[in-house]
Amino acid sequence: MTISQLSHIAMEMGLILLSNGAETYRVEESMHRICIALGAREAEIFCVPTTIIISITMDDIETLTLTRRIHTRVTDLTKVDELNHLSRQICYEAISYDDLLSEIKRINNAPAYPYLLQVLAFAFIAQMYTLFFGGNFLDSCIGFIIGIGTKLLMDVMIRLETNIFFINMVGGFIAATVAVIASGLGLTTHMNTIIIGSIMTLVPGLVITNAIRDIIAGDYLAGLTKGIEALLIAAAIAAGVAVPLSLLRPFWGG
Repeated sequence: MTISQLSHIAMEMGLILLSNGAETYRVEESMHRICIALGAREAEIFCVPTTIIISITMDDIETLTLTRRIHTRVTDLTKVDELNHLSRQICYEAISYDDLLSEIKRINNAPAYPYLLQVLAFAFIAQMYTLFFGGNFLDSCIGFIIGIGTKLLMDVMIRLETNIFFINMVGGFIAATVAVIASGLGLTTHMNTIIIGSIMTLVPGLVITNAIRDIIAGDYLAGLTKGIEALLIAAAIAAGVAVPLSLLRPFWGG
């Protein structure tokens, strides 16, 4: 395998891992193992949440360095798991460049869950957390409706390439507005419970977890970056919730 082919395989796998929710240290370690398994003498990889830099050295060949930017990030742990399995397979058996490339494309292009199932999952999460925090069945039904509305509007905003912080702010705004209206109409007396349960779908749990794991692994820059991102998302959610609570205070009697 040539150095350009090797770098292409490693970079593509790293990009898919990092853009689908993998920890920074996992991406660097996987790319390094892949490079060594495919014939590189030395491989240096540096990752932050939006950039990957890889430098590969092979015998009697000049060092090759590549840099790639990541513009969109989602959470798809199925792809992360399949690429982890593929990286281990590369370390234990010889696989041709064409076979590797086709497998990477298959994993990257694998269809997600049906959209209806995604919406229902979003709604059920909001409903169950509302029950978990002490709401009754009616409160959970209101949370279910909020979950559907939040998911649909967020997807529209994502297609319009809206900033992630504004998306989460709007999500918090929807949750608080519907809960305040339900309270004002006398449908519930647990407005706060509905709001808390509904915004749990927006809480950046994976980002917080990855930030802590990266810091523990010694990737302080990536960990602090993700930690700051999580704090900003949390602040956006809080700001979105605060707006209807303030503007509609007379309606809910606060």
